[in-house]
Amino acid sequence: MSEAENELDNVNDTLNTDDPADNGGKRKRRLKGGHIALIVIGALLVLILAAVLTVTLIYHRYLNKINYTHDPYDPFDTAEIPIDSLPPEYFETPEGSELPTTIVITSPAPGTTDPAYTADPGATPVPGTPTVPPTPTPTPEPTEEPYEAPLLMSDQVYNILIIGSDSRDLSTFRGNSDVMIILSVNKVTKRVWITSFQRDTYLHVPGVGYNKLNCAYAYSGAKLLQRTLQENYSIVAPNYVIVTFDGFRDVVNKIGGVELEITDKEAKYISGIDSAGKYNLTGTQALAYARIRYIDSDFARTQRQRNVLSAVIEKLKKQSVSELLKTMDVLLPLLTTNIPRSEISSLIAKVPEYAKYPVSQLRIPIDGTWKYDYLPKITHIVRVKSFWKNYLALKDNIYAGIFDEG
Repeated sequence: MSEAENELDNVNDTLNTDDPADNGGKRKRRLKGGHIALIVIGALLVLILAAVLTVTLIYHRYLNKINYTHDPYDPFDTAEIPIDSLPPEYFETPEGSELPTTIVITSPAPGTTDPAYTADPGATPVPGTPTVPPTPTPTPEPTEEPYEAPLLMSDQVYNILIIGSDSRDLSTFRGNSDVMIILSVNKVTKRVWITSFQRDTYLHVPGVGYNKLNCAYAYSGAKLLQRTLQENYSIVAPNYVIVTFDGFRDVVNKIGGVELEITDKEAKYISGIDSAGKYNLTGTQALAYARIRYIDSDFARTQRQRNVLSAVIEKLKKQSVSELLKTMDVLLPLLTTNIPRSEISSLIAKVPEYAKYPVSQLRIPIDGTWKYDYLPKITHIVRVKSFWKNYLALKDNIYAGIFDEG
């Protein structure tokens, strides 16, 4: 064998020589390292599973607090909605009393354009004025030519009809809907709209006749109110949330009150407030503020309601997760809704995004499209002169960017 071949064999022997002790150590280190990796991965999976289960349990715990009605609204369903007969005491008309045939109109408040149509505070009030007449007025006075318009509905705008009932106990009588607000999220313009509908608006209520808007809820609940808004304004709000005034007060108390600017006239109707200024109102005070109706007009009253809702939204935006959960403990049991659980899950997931959207307000009917009027039995009403212009206001604001041509 040549010297070169011997040298090559020596190199190969060196490369192929293994130290048994050292090789075993490497295997042990590899096995130990693999065990640690498996333990870490297992621990992470356990933590993730525990977190998911915890979130799921908390989520269902809170969802179970909500009162569900399970009556989804289909805007294309033309089935007849049953109309309740209202209890006699609902009308609050003492036997033998007569309704007024005239109305005292007060002067507009300084700086406002809406004259008050409520009775002069100095005048003798007429007892027993009903909110809803036992027999609806059969025919209206025509205000404009009938029009046909596409329904205002889109998967890019999420509408929730917020109904504030003056009933203290929904299990005995649902009461009037003194607050009717559609909360809209426009995903195109990335804006939230708060739109209030005047409760005294005189319009057609399906199955009832021509009457005030707020009687729709009294006669057949949220579904009839949804259909009434759809028939008169072509806006579809398939989801609703109902809260009583007592529930509203409790929610405001739970979030630590709401900060609002109060005028001298408003202060007279709020316990504990003596003069104009910015105050942090308690639930009782905020409710009193939202219900003031004697100092200006009911249009100003709906403005106060929007002010309170905007203040509540802003307050909730600033709450920490722990504070928000505590608020949910109080808020959710006070709500009655038809929003499916799966949809609520989706809404909760999008709250951080929607919380960044600016909030705008709208009131229906808009200025220049209505007038005050008086009808025997029904009393004070807001007569709409152009439903078409109000439809356009809803379309151009809430649905901005949705139906634009091109």
